[in-house]
Amino acid sequence: MYPAEFAYLRPPDLDGLYTALAQHGDGAKLIAGGQSLLPMMKLRLATPDVVVDIGGARELRGQWRTEQGVRIGAATTYRELQRSPRTLALLPGLAGALEVIADQQVRARGTVGGALAHADPTADLPAILLALDASVDLHSRQAERRLALSDFITGVFATDLRDDEVLTAVEASEPPEGSGGAYTKFEQPASHFALCGVAAVLTVEAGTVRRARVAMTGVTAMPSRLSNVERALTGCRADPAALSESATVASEGIEPLGDLHAPPEYRRHLLEVATRDAVRTAAARAGVRWSA
Repeated sequence: MYPAEFAYLRPPDLDGLYTALAQHGDGAKLIAGGQSLLPMMKLRLATPDVVVDIGGARELRGQWRTEQGVRIGAATTYRELQRSPRTLALLPGLAGALEVIADQQVRARGTVGGALAHADPTADLPAILLALDASVDLHSRQAERRLALSDFITGVFATDLRDDEVLTAVEASEPPEGSGGAYTKFEQPASHFALCGVAAVLTVEAGTVRRARVAMTGVTAMPSRLSNVERALTGCRADPAALSESATVASEGIEPLGDLHAPPEYRRHLLEVATRDAVRTAAARAGVRWSA
């Protein structure tokens, strides 16, 4: 199908984006790489009157070291992140997640901000950013605010982004020394979206897990932290049996999605398998060694 008729604007800066949003209200839709919005427009699931391209606002692209970790501009593409070794070194697990997002063409065009603002429940990036304690910066002409990513995403394709706001950046926290990260994914072969994805960032000291951040995507209506697994891991010995045992509580209290690609019980099974693999891989990358 073809999209419904729409107007196209490309303001030269952030102030121009605010002006466009003020003029067109809820009839306007921001676009970055277009990897999420354009397919929905072709299916006429989204029919904006005006598409506002953020690509002219150069202040939305880039990466900056902060006291907490790394601030990443919303218009930064996946490929740009993949080619940023200093960022990847500070944020364990991010490199692995980026490698399995869709394909090379999508990674060349898709953006960090677009993935988060779209809030697809099967997207990869939110899971690893949740495990990295990420927050998002939201700016309008009148105000600015920062939200934890866990508070920003509110449901299926739903966020707390207001009509007059632009998601300008995401800040991911650098975990303590002695940390390792991993992302394990089972994907739908045609679309490459996650049937189940689990990100884990563990901090290990003297053979004991001192800090655990574990998050999932693709299983429920929105990406979320696996607090049961985090509690099970914190303080436990970083040996294969204990790490694997933590995965058995992954599906407690959740309601998996069911569709033509995977029924709920299959996703529940995948969640336990992916959690076990992710936490064991993260522990190994944190320096844990055990005999085969």
